[in-house]
Amino acid sequence: MSWPLLLLLQMGIGALIGGMTNELAIRMLFRPYKAIYLGKWRVPFTPGLIPKRHDELAIQMGKLVENFLITPQGVRSMLMKGQVDQEIQQWLRKRVDQWASSEETLQELMTRWGMPITENLEARVRDQLVIHLGERVAQASYLTLDELLPEDVKKGLEDKIADAAPYLLDKMSRFLGSREGEVMIKGMLSQLSGGLGMFGGLASMLLSDEKVIAKVGSSLEAALKNDALQTKLATLLQQEFKNLYQKQVGEVIHWIGHEKVEDGIRFLVDRIVDRDKIGSIRINSILQPIQTYIEEAIPSLVASLLTWVEANLEAGLKKINLTKIAAAQVEAFPVNKLEEMIISITGKELKMITVFGAILGGLIGAVQGLLVLFLK
Repeated sequence: MSWPLLLLLQMGIGALIGGMTNELAIRMLFRPYKAIYLGKWRVPFTPGLIPKRHDELAIQMGKLVENFLITPQGVRSMLMKGQVDQEIQQWLRKRVDQWASSEETLQELMTRWGMPITENLEARVRDQLVIHLGERVAQASYLTLDELLPEDVKKGLEDKIADAAPYLLDKMSRFLGSREGEVMIKGMLSQLSGGLGMFGGLASMLLSDEKVIAKVGSSLEAALKNDALQTKLATLLQQEFKNLYQKQVGEVIHWIGHEKVEDGIRFLVDRIVDRDKIGSIRINSILQPIQTYIEEAIPSLVASLLTWVEANLEAGLKKINLTKIAAAQVEAFPVNKLEEMIISITGKELKMITVFGAILGGLIGAVQGLLVLFLK
C-alpha cells in the first residue's frame, strides 16, 4: 500500500474513532435512562450519568437557586434599581379604577375569588368581631371616658344632653295632664293629708276635690314649662354628664353589668353584619366615595410594603426553603425532557465537540501514519 493511501486511511480511522467517541460520551450523559441488567448483573455505565445522579443534581440545583440566583441581596438590588414600585402602583391604580366602575356586588366578587359570603362565614365574622370588640373594651377599661372620647364627640353629647332638658320636662308635663298623672297627684295629696293629725280628715276632703287636683296639676304643668327651669335642668344635666367623664370605662361596665355589655356588643354586631345586605352592596358604591383618597395613599402604601418586604426578606426566603422547592421541581422533571432542553440550548456546541473529536482523531491518525512510515 502506498504511503499517501496509508496516511489517509490512518487519518480516516482516527477521525471516525474520535468523533464517535465524543458523540458516545455525550449520549452517555443521558442514556440509557434506566439501569440495564443481564440477570442480576448490571451493565456498566447504566443508567447514564445524569439519570444516575438525578437526585444529587436536583439538590445541587436547589442550592444554586437559593445561594446564587434568588438571594436577599439580589432581590433587594432588583427592588432598588428596578421600577418595581412604579409597576405596583400602576397595577393598583388600574385595579382601583376597574373596581370603582364595576357594577359587581360584593357577593359576586367574593364568589369569583372562591370565598363566597356564606352563613358559616357570616357567623365566624360575627364571632370574631364580638371577641375583638370585647378585647378592645377590656383593654380600654383603665381609661376614663374623658381620655377615651374625642373632644368633638364630647361636645356633641353635651349639646344633646342639653336638648334633652325641654324634652324631659315636656314629657313630665304631658304625664301630669293625663289620667295617670291625676291619679298620682291625688295619691300624693292623700299622703300629705294623712300626716296632718286631727285636721287630716278635713284636709283630705278638701284636697281630694277634682278642682283642687286639676288646679295642682295645672300649676305643676306651668312650672315645668318655665324657661328658667329648663335652663337650670340643662345645666345640671351637662354638669352631671361632665362628672361622668371622670369615670373609668371599667367602672361604667361594672355599673351597667358585664353581661349587658356583652349582649349590647352582640346586638350591635348582629345589626351590622347581615350577609344579604353586605353581599348586595356594589363595589363601586364602596370605592367611589374614597377612590381619590385610596389613589393618593397608594405611593406611601407601596413604599411601606416594599420596606416591609426588604426587612423581612431574608427570614421569608429561609422559611420558603427555595433549595427544597427547586430540588423537588428538578427531581420531578423527566430526564428525557431535560435532555431535549439541554440539547436544544447547546446543540451547536455539542456538535462542535463531536467535530473537534473527529479532527483531533484525524490528526492523531496522521501522526500515527507518519510514525509508521518513518519506522519502516
